[in-house]
Amino acid sequence: MTRPRWTPSPLADGLADFLALRPASVGAAILAGGHARRFGGGDKGLRTVGATAMLERVRQALEPQAAKTVLSANGDARRFAALGLPVVADDPAYSGPLAGLLAALEWAEAEGLRWLLCVPADTPFLPADLVLRLACGLGANAAAIAASGGRRHPVIGLWPVAALGRLRDHLAATGGGAIEAFAERLGTATVAWPILPVDPFLNVNTPADRSDAERACDAWAVRAGAVVLEDGASSEALLGQFTAWATARGLSLGGLLQRGGRADKSGDAEIVMVDIATGATIPIMQKLGRDAICAIDTGAIATASMVLRRAIVDRPDVVVVNKFGYLEADGGGLVDEMLAVMAEGLPLVTAVADKRVAAWLDRCGGQCELLPPDLAALQAWCDRQAAIALA
Repeated sequence: MTRPRWTPSPLADGLADFLALRPASVGAAILAGGHARRFGGGDKGLRTVGATAMLERVRQALEPQAAKTVLSANGDARRFAALGLPVVADDPAYSGPLAGLLAALEWAEAEGLRWLLCVPADTPFLPADLVLRLACGLGANAAAIAASGGRRHPVIGLWPVAALGRLRDHLAATGGGAIEAFAERLGTATVAWPILPVDPFLNVNTPADRSDAERACDAWAVRAGAVVLEDGASSEALLGQFTAWATARGLSLGGLLQRGGRADKSGDAEIVMVDIATGATIPIMQKLGRDAICAIDTGAIATASMVLRRAIVDRPDVVVVNKFGYLEADGGGLVDEMLAVMAEGLPLVTAVADKRVAAWLDRCGGQCELLPPDLAALQAWCDRQAAIALA
């Protein structure tokens, strides 16, 4: 079967929406109210994939991305006690996923949250950057929903809690219906993920789907991370802290740290690349005189590229390249070497200005986890890479 080519979604310029979406303001809801008829009935989310219940896999994916998580389910809540999550039931006046969304939004409003991430219980491969990537795609839209393989997934979305009133009005007028209809009424962006090596929104509806998910467990690994920064912000201090932390843990590092430039608030426009493995510095700006416009030194970029090629041979635990600028966005600079590192299966972490996130995702085929600009997120990403290496 021919798989559809992945097409990146247009992402909004600016991180204003995301900066308001720190986990403290985000709640997550797992919808588990279906009857699982195609699965033979019962609580489908309690079935295992990779020896772990799907509901537990979903809970683990959501935990770092939201302040609180709730389970939307009907019937005796005690059957979900092992998850340790609060359970809310649907309003009996309505049915289907919209009823679950209504109950979850009411819970989020009562908890004082601003945003709600909504996902189904039977998606065992949810991405670790679900909130961040959906937030980047919001733009002027009220909400954002996920897509993959040319298909939208309205049940997987980021919703403003302030939309609760509009949902109540919609349900009063329609009595229910699909989430898609409400999404269109509200104004919703679509954010796409690639489906290789595994569709992150693979939905386990049947025993055959579960078998597919079991086979996909071994393939599900994203090895690249990209810290998303507001345009003009510097990643130098953050990635410097990360490299110091990783070194203290005994990890081997390779790659390049870009230092200098006006973004670091020093007032010095000189920019150098530092070889992490050796400490050697590579000035990358031509010195054209006091009144001349500085330009990238192509010879220096070629020298820097050799550092990344050496890293492919040396195979360190992590490769760091905090340079994805206008050259890389246009297909030049160090982008080919960065993609070569990824192709070799080595963990790569970089930094990308918000205005270039779409270009980066286009270059890497979406095979990247977007990261917020804080050390804890980088450390968690690094721990996930270690777990993948040991699997």
